[in-house]
Amino acid sequence: MSPRASAEAATLRGGTDRRIVLVGLSGSGKSTVGALLAARLGWAFVDLDSLIEAEAGERISTIFAREGEEGFRAREHAATLAVASRLGENGTPAVLAPGGGWVLDPRNLRALGGSVVSVYLRVSPDLAARRMGEAAEARPLIAGSGTGDQLRELLMRREAVYLQANHTVNVEAMTPLQVSDSIVALASIGSPD
Repeated sequence: MSPRASAEAATLRGGTDRRIVLVGLSGSGKSTVGALLAARLGWAFVDLDSLIEAEAGERISTIFAREGEEGFRAREHAATLAVASRLGENGTPAVLAPGGGWVLDPRNLRALGGSVVSVYLRVSPDLAARRMGEAAEARPLIAGSGTGDQLRELLMRREAVYLQANHTVNVEAMTPLQVSDSIVALASIGSPD
Protein backbone atom coordinates (compact mmCIF):
# COMPACT_ATOMS: atom_id res chain seq x y z
CA MET A 1 0.00 0.00 0.00
CA SER A 2 1.33 3.43 -0.93
CA PRO A 3 1.95 6.02 1.83
CA ARG A 4 -0.98 8.07 0.44
CA ALA A 5 -3.33 5.08 0.48
CA SER A 6 -2.15 4.18 3.97
CA ALA A 7 -2.89 7.71 5.20
CA GLU A 8 -6.32 7.66 3.49
CA ALA A 9 -7.15 4.32 5.07
CA ALA A 10 -6.11 5.57 8.51
CA THR A 11 -8.21 8.72 8.07
CA LEU A 12 -11.25 6.77 6.95
CA ARG A 13 -10.85 4.22 9.70
CA GLY A 14 -10.75 6.95 12.34
CA GLY A 15 -9.41 4.51 14.90
CA THR A 16 -12.22 1.99 14.40
CA ASP A 17 -13.02 -0.58 11.80
CA ARG A 18 -14.77 0.88 8.79
CA ARG A 19 -17.16 -0.36 6.19
CA ILE A 20 -18.09 1.54 3.06
CA VAL A 21 -21.19 0.24 1.31
CA LEU A 22 -22.10 1.41 -2.18
CA VAL A 23 -25.79 1.55 -3.07
CA GLY A 24 -27.66 2.39 -6.25
CA LEU A 25 -29.16 0.98 -9.41
CA SER A 26 -27.63 -1.83 -11.39
CA GLY A 27 -25.26 -0.17 -13.83
CA SER A 28 -24.27 2.62 -11.43
CA GLY A 29 -20.76 1.18 -11.12
CA LYS A 30 -20.85 -0.28 -7.61
CA SER A 31 -18.65 -3.28 -8.43
CA THR A 32 -16.15 -1.35 -10.56
CA VAL A 33 -15.86 1.59 -8.17
CA GLY A 34 -15.86 -0.70 -5.13
CA ALA A 35 -12.88 -2.69 -6.42
CA LEU A 36 -10.95 0.51 -7.23
CA LEU A 37 -11.77 2.06 -3.86
CA ALA A 38 -10.80 -1.05 -1.90
CA ALA A 39 -7.50 -1.35 -3.80
CA ARG A 40 -6.71 2.30 -3.20
CA LEU A 41 -7.35 1.99 0.53
CA GLY A 42 -5.84 -1.47 0.95
CA TRP A 43 -9.19 -2.71 2.26
CA ALA A 44 -11.07 -5.91 1.53
CA PHE A 45 -13.59 -5.80 -1.32
CA VAL A 46 -16.81 -7.81 -1.34
CA ASP A 47 -19.04 -8.00 -4.42
CA LEU A 48 -22.05 -9.52 -2.72
CA ASP A 49 -23.78 -10.83 -5.87
CA SER A 50 -20.57 -12.58 -6.96
CA LEU A 51 -20.25 -14.10 -3.49
CA ILE A 52 -23.84 -15.36 -3.59
CA GLU A 53 -23.28 -16.88 -7.04
CA ALA A 54 -20.06 -18.57 -5.91
CA GLU A 55 -21.69 -20.03 -2.80
CA ALA A 56 -24.80 -21.19 -4.69
CA GLY A 57 -22.85 -22.49 -7.68
CA GLU A 58 -25.32 -20.79 -10.01
CA ARG A 59 -26.22 -17.41 -11.49
CA ILE A 60 -28.45 -14.90 -9.71
CA SER A 61 -30.96 -15.23 -12.58
CA THR A 62 -31.24 -18.99 -11.88
CA ILE A 63 -31.79 -18.36 -8.17
CA PHE A 64 -34.51 -15.81 -8.99
CA ALA A 65 -36.18 -18.20 -11.44
CA ARG A 66 -36.25 -21.04 -8.92
CA GLU A 67 -36.77 -19.18 -5.61
CA GLY A 68 -38.27 -15.85 -6.65
CA GLU A 69 -37.16 -12.49 -5.34
CA GLU A 70 -38.07 -13.44 -1.77
CA GLY A 71 -35.76 -16.46 -1.86
CA PHE A 72 -32.95 -14.41 -3.35
CA ARG A 73 -33.37 -11.66 -0.73
CA ALA A 74 -33.15 -14.30 2.02
CA ARG A 75 -29.87 -15.55 0.50
CA GLU A 76 -28.66 -11.94 0.20
CA HIS A 77 -29.32 -11.27 3.88
CA ALA A 78 -27.65 -14.53 4.93
CA ALA A 79 -24.60 -13.62 2.82
CA THR A 80 -24.50 -10.17 4.43
CA LEU A 81 -24.54 -11.71 7.90
CA ALA A 82 -21.74 -14.11 6.93
CA VAL A 83 -19.61 -11.29 5.48
CA ALA A 84 -20.19 -9.10 8.54
CA SER A 85 -19.21 -11.96 10.84
CA ARG A 86 -16.07 -12.79 8.84
CA LEU A 87 -14.96 -9.15 8.66
CA GLY A 88 -15.78 -8.57 12.30
CA GLU A 89 -13.74 -11.55 13.44
CA ASN A 90 -10.53 -10.10 12.09
CA GLY A 91 -11.42 -6.40 12.18
CA THR A 92 -11.00 -5.99 8.44
CA PRO A 93 -12.07 -2.65 6.93
CA ALA A 94 -14.01 -3.34 3.74
CA VAL A 95 -15.86 -1.92 0.77
CA LEU A 96 -19.10 -3.74 0.00
CA ALA A 97 -20.86 -3.63 -3.37
CA PRO A 98 -24.28 -5.27 -3.03
CA GLY A 99 -27.06 -5.60 -5.60
CA GLY A 100 -29.44 -2.72 -6.24
CA GLY A 101 -32.19 -3.99 -3.94
CA TRP A 102 -29.94 -4.90 -0.99
CA VAL A 103 -30.52 -1.61 0.81
CA LEU A 104 -34.30 -2.13 0.87
CA ASP A 105 -33.88 -4.56 3.78
CA PRO A 106 -32.78 -2.39 6.74
CA ARG A 107 -31.36 -5.47 8.48
CA ASN A 108 -28.58 -5.63 5.89
CA LEU A 109 -27.07 -2.25 6.74
CA ARG A 110 -27.42 -2.89 10.48
CA ALA A 111 -25.64 -6.23 10.10
CA LEU A 112 -22.45 -4.47 8.97
CA GLY A 113 -21.98 -2.87 12.39
CA GLY A 114 -21.69 0.64 13.72
CA SER A 115 -19.01 2.24 11.62
CA VAL A 116 -20.53 2.20 8.14
CA VAL A 117 -20.40 4.94 5.53
CA SER A 118 -23.04 4.43 2.85
CA VAL A 119 -22.65 6.07 -0.55
CA TYR A 120 -25.40 6.31 -3.17
CA LEU A 121 -23.95 6.17 -6.68
CA ARG A 122 -26.61 8.16 -8.50
CA VAL A 123 -27.01 7.46 -12.21
CA SER A 124 -29.82 7.99 -14.69
CA PRO A 125 -31.70 4.85 -15.72
CA ASP A 126 -30.79 5.46 -19.37
CA LEU A 127 -27.05 5.64 -18.69
CA ALA A 128 -27.26 2.60 -16.39
CA ALA A 129 -28.98 0.66 -19.19
CA ARG A 130 -26.33 1.70 -21.72
CA ARG A 131 -23.53 0.73 -19.35
CA MET A 132 -24.97 -2.73 -18.82
CA GLY A 133 -25.73 -3.35 -22.48
CA GLU A 134 -26.42 -7.03 -23.12
CA ALA A 135 -25.36 -7.89 -19.55
CA ALA A 136 -28.76 -6.54 -18.45
CA GLU A 137 -30.24 -9.84 -19.62
CA ALA A 138 -28.59 -11.53 -16.62
CA ARG A 139 -30.34 -9.16 -14.19
CA PRO A 140 -33.69 -10.73 -13.26
CA LEU A 141 -35.57 -7.54 -12.41
CA ILE A 142 -34.61 -5.76 -15.64
CA ALA A 143 -34.08 -8.54 -18.18
CA GLY A 144 -35.93 -8.24 -21.46
CA SER A 145 -36.82 -5.30 -23.62
CA GLY A 146 -37.18 -1.82 -22.19
CA THR A 147 -34.29 -2.01 -19.73
CA GLY A 148 -34.31 1.78 -19.33
CA ASP A 149 -38.04 1.73 -18.54
CA GLN A 150 -37.59 -1.07 -16.03
CA LEU A 151 -34.73 0.82 -14.36
CA ARG A 152 -36.88 3.97 -14.18
CA GLU A 153 -39.56 1.95 -12.40
CA LEU A 154 -37.02 0.50 -9.96
CA LEU A 155 -35.59 3.95 -9.31
CA MET A 156 -39.04 5.37 -8.55
CA ARG A 157 -39.56 2.62 -5.96
CA ARG A 158 -36.05 2.74 -4.46
CA GLU A 159 -34.63 6.25 -4.66
CA ALA A 160 -36.09 7.44 -1.34
CA VAL A 161 -34.13 4.62 0.35
CA TYR A 162 -30.99 5.28 -1.73
CA LEU A 163 -31.11 8.93 -0.67
CA GLN A 164 -30.87 7.89 2.99
CA ALA A 165 -27.19 7.07 2.36
CA ASN A 166 -24.60 9.17 4.17
CA HIS A 167 -23.40 10.57 0.84
CA THR A 168 -24.61 10.83 -2.74
CA VAL A 169 -22.22 10.95 -5.69
CA ASN A 170 -23.68 11.78 -9.10
CA VAL A 171 -21.68 9.44 -11.34
CA GLU A 172 -23.15 10.56 -14.68
CA ALA A 173 -20.08 12.35 -16.04
CA MET A 174 -17.38 10.72 -13.93
CA THR A 175 -14.93 7.91 -14.55
CA PRO A 176 -14.80 5.12 -11.95
CA LEU A 177 -11.49 6.55 -10.69
CA GLN A 178 -13.06 10.00 -10.23
CA VAL A 179 -15.95 8.42 -8.34
CA SER A 180 -13.46 6.61 -6.10
CA ASP A 181 -11.62 9.90 -5.44
CA SER A 182 -14.92 11.59 -4.54
CA ILE A 183 -15.83 8.85 -2.09
CA VAL A 184 -12.46 9.07 -0.36
CA ALA A 185 -12.90 12.84 -0.02
CA LEU A 186 -16.47 12.57 1.27
CA ALA A 187 -15.84 9.71 3.68
CA SER A 188 -12.75 11.42 5.08
CA ILE A 189 -14.57 14.58 6.08
CA GLY A 190 -17.86 13.16 7.23
CA SER A 191 -18.65 10.31 9.54
CA PRO A 192 -21.82 8.25 9.43
CA ASP A 193 -24.94 9.72 11.03
